[in-house]
Amino acid sequence: MPAGEGRGARGPGRGDAAGRVADTLLEAADLLEAFGENPHRVRAYRQGAETLRRHRTDFDRRLVRGTLTELPGIGRELAAKAAEIAATGRLEGLAALEARVPPEVAVLTRVPGVDRKTAIYLASRLHVHTVAHLKDLAATHLLASVSWLGLAGARRIDEGLATVSGA
Repeated sequence: MPAGEGRGARGPGRGDAAGRVADTLLEAADLLEAFGENPHRVRAYRQGAETLRRHRTDFDRRLVRGTLTELPGIGRELAAKAAEIAATGRLEGLAALEARVPPEVAVLTRVPGVDRKTAIYLASRLHVHTVAHLKDLAATHLLASVSWLGLAGARRIDEGLATVSGA
């Protein structure tokens, strides 16, 4: 899937403009979080996406009138990004984030319990490049210290590693 086109599978409103914009904002939030970017920005993108979903019935009208900023959690920057996505189907900055995704992500996501966001974080922030390295890291119990992963996520990865041959 080309960067910035949204996943199209993240909840209600998938076929409408607000749903597509929200999907793209959530995709950007996931990448920003995985790369360890500003958590306030990540939260703003997620909250903005949820607000747009809640107000999807009047999204087009607000977009045309320039009143998206009247919605809670939608500032000038998010309104501009929403307009860009609605007009072009893309978010310019998302392509740059996608370009930063390490090639190891494809290998790490083969481990059950390791989704794309987690694999990006592991490769870019913890310098995990192989399944064997992930197994070594899991043995240290450091995965549970990743705030959005927690103990349950670390357990899922441990269980997934147990199913991977040669790990």
